[in-house]
Amino acid sequence: MNIYSGSKQAKWDIQMQEKVFHIKGAIAIADPLSVPVKTTRRLWVNDTEIFPDTAHALRPFYECNFEWGELGQNASYTTALSICLVIFKSKRLAENLFVCFKEEFVQNFPDGNFELVMEITSFLSTYNNRLHPDLYSRFCFSAITSSREILLFKNSETGLIITNLAENYAMHRETITNVKLRKLNERKQRLLFRLFAKGDYLISGYDFSEIMLKAEDLMARFYWRSVEKIITRQITEKYEE
Repeated sequence: MNIYSGSKQAKWDIQMQEKVFHIKGAIAIADPLSVPVKTTRRLWVNDTEIFPDTAHALRPFYECNFEWGELGQNASYTTALSICLVIFKSKRLAENLFVCFKEEFVQNFPDGNFELVMEITSFLSTYNNRLHPDLYSRFCFSAITSSREILLFKNSETGLIITNLAENYAMHRETITNVKLRKLNERKQRLLFRLFAKGDYLISGYDFSEIMLKAEDLMARFYWRSVEKIITRQITEKYEE
């Protein structure tokens, strides 16, 4: 059951006068006497400098600084969310899109200083499922995904909130470039989580905080169960040798 792909086709009403943005990134030396030399990364969107503080407050798991490029680590998500907050001018829309934005753009920024023009019409078309007006994204510390984002769907008429943790667990497999192989892997991941959670992988209610507490609990138990299986397998292999 995929709760994010129902028959309802309403999309977020994005009133954007701009679809093309000038992005500039620069690496500055913060402490030339340190070993290695400490640097800071700065970003501008349409010639206005942006800062990581607001994005970090929304997603404190990631570092409060900027990273980008192929070798960018956790702070690349801060970079993506910071840019999305500026260009989409909506916190919820930025939260729904920033992981995809990171994978589509930020990790492909040049590793050093750069200036580029970014057009987002194609991006919005590709990820139009994230534009559903009833879709919400929440941070889940215990989630076993690179971004730890959990997607929830809130029925605008009844107020019922629902999340499919099996579907969430199968998301963000961007490292698998082969589409057919990625879909097969997602199917296996959904099945794996459903076998673990039995009927509890669908969580519903009317309060986001209560739902996320349940999600954290189930994801944490799934994480430790996975760790236990890995350790058991390693021990078994060691003794078999």
